[in-house]
Amino acid sequence: MAAWQGAQVEDEVITADLVKGNAYLSELLAADIVVIGAPMYNLSIPTPLKSWIDRIAIAGKTFHYTSIGPEGLLVGKKAFVASSRGGIYAQGSPRAAIEHQESYLLALLAFLGMTDTTVVRAEGLAMGADVKDAAVGQALQDIAAFAA
Repeated sequence: MAAWQGAQVEDEVITADLVKGNAYLSELLAADIVVIGAPMYNLSIPTPLKSWIDRIAIAGKTFHYTSIGPEGLLVGKKAFVASSRGGIYAQGSPRAAIEHQESYLLALLAFLGMTDTTVVRAEGLAMGADVKDAAVGQALQDIAAFAA
């Protein structure tokens, strides 16, 4: 944290880590479209995705605080979330209340200012070949519709 505030860093490992984090942030800031691949792990997102979020959700860079609360600075960027899940957790399903994957990502992206977000979902992938094939087929159709 001190390094983010301008403190001198002499440790090579920390310096390399800061360089990596800055590269992730620079890439995001330069992008017009953000695509996130997000499989559901234990009702939420995988650790590497959470680590990326922790690198790019930076006060003063991707959001800032105002007198009425935080405001996202990534306004105008389009986001796509490619979501996959073994079970069925979509709105209206009996398990919707325990889904913390897409809901978290949508809230986080909105917090950062990205409100133009589309989710492409393939769920039920562990519920047999027929369900999996139908889900993947539908997701591919949804993706093809964006290109049209």
